[in-house]
Amino acid sequence: MNKLTLAAITACVLLLISDITGRFIQKQPQGQNDFSAGINNAQPLPLLSDPANVQLTQLYTNYVEVTKPVQTEQGLSKAAQAAQNGELLSVFAGDLELSLKAVIFAPIPYVLIEQKNIKTQQTTLVKYINEQSVEGYTLSILSNTQVELDKAPQHITLVMYQRG
Repeated sequence: MNKLTLAAITACVLLLISDITGRFIQKQPQGQNDFSAGINNAQPLPLLSDPANVQLTQLYTNYVEVTKPVQTEQGLSKAAQAAQNGELLSVFAGDLELSLKAVIFAPIPYVLIEQKNIKTQQTTLVKYINEQSVEGYTLSILSNTQVELDKAPQHITLVMYQRG
């Protein structure tokens, strides 16, 4: 090799060593912050004085609205339940809301009616056969989407979905 190439390689190696020692091997910290000592310059937030706090509270009391919870009656009253007639998606019987979910044409046809307790919000799916009593109503299967509930003088057609 020639002397010029050796001199260039030596110069590059010396610069590389100098760079590595300058980056990774420090004798003293370069920054002025010592985070390990736990010293920080946090300033407390300004607080309102007592008179200013009272004044602001009095100012905003005019805009505070106290809302009272509205008690809504769930379901229907006895009179409204007795007035149910015609084609309905759900029927209220006592504390239950009845909804038709399925009509099954097996050797013994039956229907599945969802009974939702209005007070507890619990639902159950109950199986009924033709001419069986459902909460005081007599059930008659009309088609694959309709049943009739009769309790004189009420004649209710319970349907799975509203006609379009």
